Amino acid sequence: MKALLILALGCSVVTATFSYAAEKSAANRKATVTYEAPEKFTDFTNSGFGSASDKDLKYLTDVFTAHIEKLANRLLAADEHLEITFKDIDLAGRFEPEHGPSRQNIRIYRDITSPRMHLVFRLLGPDGQVRTEGERQLTDMNYSMNLLPPMGDSEYRYDFALLTDWMNAEFQKKKT
Repeated sequence: MKALLILALGCSVVTATFSYAAEKSAANRKATVTYEAPEKFTDFTNSGFGSASDKDLKYLTDVFTAHIEKLANRLLAADEHLEITFKDIDLAGRFEPEHGPSRQNIRIYRDITSPRMHLVFRLLGPDGQVRTEGERQLTDMNYSMNLLPPMGDSEYRYDFALLTDWMNAEFQKKKT
């Protein structure tokens, strides 16, 4: 009985600690990213097997959100908060299942398959006032010719480069 009580108390402490860490992490985020109907995006899947599954969408939204949060932490002042809503994403490259079942899940990058993103953003100040806002259609028609610095093994390196270039151009000059 005593061991069960200690175990229950230990689980409560661990749960409370994780809950506090999650709340603190959410409060410290400099970016809020939302995706407007991602299942209808032009090309937002990491599989060549039809439309994106819920698992694909969760993975991709998490990966893109993490990248934007990392950039926001680097580019924005401590009292600023960025809100981005993606309206559409067309990832660089295409799946070409006509190459056969063994290559159905490989993204092929060609000059005509450049990354494209349609987004709306707002940069908020400390009291919630809008410092800047806008709607952007991002694309990089020369993505396959760009020499990119190492970005790990991410298959979304061209898409991340597009976002990084835009955020650097849009927010670096506004940093206080």
